Amino acid sequence: MKRPTYTLPSIVKKVFRPGERSLPRTEICSRMEANELNAFLDLDCETILDKVLNMEQSPVRVGSSEAIVEVTHQPHQVYDLAHRYLRDSQTPKKLEQIVAELRRQTQFGWNQILRMLQLERDPRFVQYQGDSRWFLAEWTLGNDQVYAFCRDNGITQVAARTLVHFLEQEVGIAADAAFLPAQDDRFRIDGDTMYIIARSEDSKEEQAALEVAVAAPSVSIGNSESVSEEIASEEPANPLHQVEEQQELLFTKEDATMSTITNQQVLEEVQKLMQEAINRLETRNQEMSQEVVAHFQQSNMQAIEVLMKEKHKHEQIVLGIQQVLATSEQQ
Repeated sequence: MKRPTYTLPSIVKKVFRPGERSLPRTEICSRMEANELNAFLDLDCETILDKVLNMEQSPVRVGSSEAIVEVTHQPHQVYDLAHRYLRDSQTPKKLEQIVAELRRQTQFGWNQILRMLQLERDPRFVQYQGDSRWFLAEWTLGNDQVYAFCRDNGITQVAARTLVHFLEQEVGIAADAAFLPAQDDRFRIDGDTMYIIARSEDSKEEQAALEVAVAAPSVSIGNSESVSEEIASEEPANPLHQVEEQQELLFTKEDATMSTITNQQVLEEVQKLMQEAINRLETRNQEMSQEVVAHFQQSNMQAIEVLMKEKHKHEQIVLGIQQVLATSEQQ
């Protein structure tokens, strides 16, 4: 059985409630079991805690005695800004996306932010295994709700152009809930289509009724960039029609594979060119910094102003390219 599962450090962080700085080991293990945080892992609670304590960037450490475990996070402005960014966007983000946003909001450089922003230590940020994005610990997970909705309503097939519309309007999932089908064996992704797979505990009638095709491989509500804007009407149950569709998928699988390979090659080439553009802009910014010093010695304030405007423009372009790169890496 495969379900979305927190990383080991995130499991320990989820145990701590807001404002708590330390807990007895026994209480940590008790909360893990009560919340079933290790339900889909072949590890007991004591083993998980010991593994996390021995990690280099561990969110916890041994306290005043072996029986006490403390949080290692130290408050800093950049963490609060990162938390506000995810909370306002209601969307999980990769580290480079968070750094780009903080660089826009502060005077810190890229490397400075990377050194200061150790999200592994902050209990407010968590990750799921197999997903490099960062989520807020306060967010819920909507996989069970989506699966139960399809099962209880006997949905046979949904020709979808937008998963966001389906989840928000049909399922009624919370705006900040995460939906991670790629980490759940009740959902199967095939190209641009996701199927809902009936589990063995469901009845035969439900198994015949629970195949749903929807667009996009993975989404968190609030992020509609990876899906289109309309959802088709629901079609009646027709097992024969489903078999015919499966045969069509088999016939077109080879063509789709070749198309995917070509698209990937084009994407990699574009990403390479965009990275080269970033390097050139940053090189030019370094040159302008030297020119500013020269103009300052000559008291040429007008030339300095022109250079500063150009530098700001370059920084905005670099930020835009970095955001495009981050988005393309999620495709």
